[in-house]
Amino acid sequence: MFVTLVRRPWLVLVGLALLAAACSDASASSRGDGARVAQLPSAYQASTYPIAAPSLGDLLTYDYDNARSGRDTVDPAITNVSTNPAWDDSLDGGVYAEPLVYDTTVYVATENDSVYALSVSSGKVLWHLHVGTAVSTSVIDSAPTLRRGCGDIDPLGITGTPVIDPVTDEIFVAEETEPAGYNGWQGIRHWLVAIGLASHKVIWKRDIDPPGGNNLNDYYIAAEQQRPAITLANGRLYVPFGGLAGDCGQYHGYVVDLPVSGTGPVGSYEVPTQREGAIWETNGAVVSSEGGDLYVATGNGSSNSVKDFDEGNSVVELSPTLKRLGYWAPSNWVQLNDHDWDLGSAGPINVPGTSLLFVAGKPCLCDGHNEFGFLMSEGHLGGIGHGTFTAPVCPGGGDFGADASDVVGTGKSARIFVYAACGSGTEAIQVTTSPMSFKIAWSPSLGSPSFPPIVAGGLVWALESSGALYGMNPVTGHVVFRRTTDSLEHFATPGIGDRMIFVPTVRGVEAFRTAS
Repeated sequence: MFVTLVRRPWLVLVGLALLAAACSDASASSRGDGARVAQLPSAYQASTYPIAAPSLGDLLTYDYDNARSGRDTVDPAITNVSTNPAWDDSLDGGVYAEPLVYDTTVYVATENDSVYALSVSSGKVLWHLHVGTAVSTSVIDSAPTLRRGCGDIDPLGITGTPVIDPVTDEIFVAEETEPAGYNGWQGIRHWLVAIGLASHKVIWKRDIDPPGGNNLNDYYIAAEQQRPAITLANGRLYVPFGGLAGDCGQYHGYVVDLPVSGTGPVGSYEVPTQREGAIWETNGAVVSSEGGDLYVATGNGSSNSVKDFDEGNSVVELSPTLKRLGYWAPSNWVQLNDHDWDLGSAGPINVPGTSLLFVAGKPCLCDGHNEFGFLMSEGHLGGIGHGTFTAPVCPGGGDFGADASDVVGTGKSARIFVYAACGSGTEAIQVTTSPMSFKIAWSPSLGSPSFPPIVAGGLVWALESSGALYGMNPVTGHVVFRRTTDSLEHFATPGIGDRMIFVPTVRGVEAFRTAS
C-alpha cells in the first residue's frame, strides 16, 4: 500500500496533519465466514480525520455533505439545460445510487456489483471494475423465513450511494455478493470495498454483516438490504441496513462501522426490536457538526404494546462508536408499527444554520387525515412524544427517499427551506427557529417530481417516476426546466457537478449539459 499524492491545493493544508500512514501488508479475519482484508494502510486518528470541504464541480457523498443538505454551495447559477442528453451510457445494471463527481470524472455504481468511472464531458468509460457477484432474488428468497417474491431489486448488488475520500484517493462501496466457493443463500454476504481511484483496483474488502447472522433467533443475512448511503466521518465508514421490500423474513435494522483504513473489528448498533426496525432511508446517517454524533430514522418495528418500546418509527442519536445517546418517537408509534407507516422512509436532515433536525416519512395518517413532519433539536431528542414541533406535510402522500434544504436571502431577510420528496411532488417547507416551527410554502406548479430533491445552480432539482427531470424556483416552486429522461429506479437522486446534471437510470446514467 502506498500513500497517494494529494492532487488539490486545499488538501495540502490538511494532508500534512493527516498522512503519516505507514506502508503495510496485512490480512485478517474478525469472523469465521470469509471476511478478509488485503494491503491495508495504517489506521487514521478519528479526532483529526477531516470531512472534505466542497470544491468546484465535486459531489463526494450523497447530497453533497454529512448534513445531507442536498445543497451544492459552490457551482455557478444554471440558466439553461440541454434539451436532450449530452450523452447516455448503458452500463451493466440498474443504478439506485446517486452518481458522484470528482476531478472531471463521474462515478457510478450498479446493481451488477460494478463501479464505473466515466468522463464528465463525453461519458466515455475511463475504467470499470466488477467487484462481486450480484445476488438474484430467487437465491435470496430460498433462505429460511423468506418466501417467493421478497424484495423488488433483482439482482441485488450495490444499492446505497458510495462515498469518495479525496485524502486517500479512494471510493468506498457496499455490495451484496455471493463470494467464490459459496453456493445458495448460505453464501450471501455484504462487503465494504475500498477502490483506489488512481490504480482502479480493490485496496481492501471486508465482510460487514453484523454478528449473529443466519440464526432464527437473530437475523438472516439474505433478509438484510443495504439501501442507505455510506457515511464517512470520525475517521470511520458507517453503513446502515434495513430489510427487503415487503419486510420479508427475520431481519433487524443495523448500523455498522469500520475504520476508513479497513483494519480492526466491525462495530454495530442493532435496533432493539424482535424483528424489522429497518434503517432504509436513502440519505444514510446525518452527522452532527459538533461532536460527530450520528442520527438515523427507523421504520416499523414488531412491538404492538406501548409497554414494549422497540425503537420502531424513531429518530435515534448514536455516538461515533455507535452507542445510543438518545431517541425520539411520535406518541402513536405503536399505530405506525401496526400499519407499516415508516417514519424512516426518509431520513432526518439538518436544518441549515441551526442545530435542528427535520424528519417526515410514509403516510402515517397521524390524526386520521394528515401526514406530519417533525422538527427537533440535535442532542436533545425528547423521548416518546416530547420535544418536537409538529405540523402537516405532504397532503398528497408521504415523504420518501431524502429531503434537501436551502437558505434564500441574507441577514434578516434570509428564509430557511426544506424540500421534501412527497408522493404528489416536491414540497417546500419554510422553517423558523424562534419560535421553532414550519409551514408548507409551495408544491410544484407542474407535474409530480416525487423523488429526492437537490439544490444546485439556484434551482431545486428532482426526478419524476414517469421519467422526467424538473428544475424549480426555490422560493415559488415554478417549474423552470423540464427534461424527459430514461426510465428510473425507485427514489433516484440526480447529481450535479462540473456543469452537468447526471441522472441514474434503470440501465445506466445519462447527462444533461448546463449553462450559466
